[in-house]
Amino acid sequence: MTVIRRISRVPNLLVLALAGASFFTWTTASADDIEDAIEYRQDALGVMAWQIGPLGQMAQGKREFDAEIFAQRAANLAAVAPLPWEGFVEGSLQNDDHGAETDALPAIADDRADFDERNQALVKETATLAELARGEDRDAMFEQVAKVGNTCKGCHDNFRAE
Repeated sequence: MTVIRRISRVPNLLVLALAGASFFTWTTASADDIEDAIEYRQDALGVMAWQIGPLGQMAQGKREFDAEIFAQRAANLAAVAPLPWEGFVEGSLQNDDHGAETDALPAIADDRADFDERNQALVKETATLAELARGEDRDAMFEQVAKVGNTCKGCHDNFRAE
C-alpha cells in the first residue's frame, strides 16, 4: 500500500515542480496569446473551485465526511494549485485593452511580488491540506480547509474584481 501511495504521488510532484517553475514568469504576449492565457487561468481556477467546494462542504458539515473523497480532492487541489498563475501574463489584466472578460485587477501588475507571494502561500497551504488528508485528524483537516479558503480570499480581496 505504501508503494502505491508513493507512486501515485509522483505525478502530483511532477506537476508541482513543472508548474512551480513558471511562478515568476511575466512575459509579453500577442492578443491571441492573451486571450488563451485568460481562458487557461480561468479554467484552472475553475478546476480548483471544483475540488475545494466539497472539501468546504464537508468541513462545514453540509456534506457527509468521506475520508477517501476528501483525500482525493485535497490531492487534486494541491496538484492544480500552482497552475493558474502562469496565465497572468503581461497585458491580460482588466483595462489592458485585450477585449476579453477578466476579473484580474491591474493591482496584480502594480504589486506582482505580493501576488506571487499569495500564490506561493496557496500552493503551500494546499500541499499541507493534502498531507493532512492522508491522516486521521479530521479537525486538523477542517482547520486547514479554512486556511486554504482564507488564502484564496486574501488574494481575491486584493486582486480580483467583484
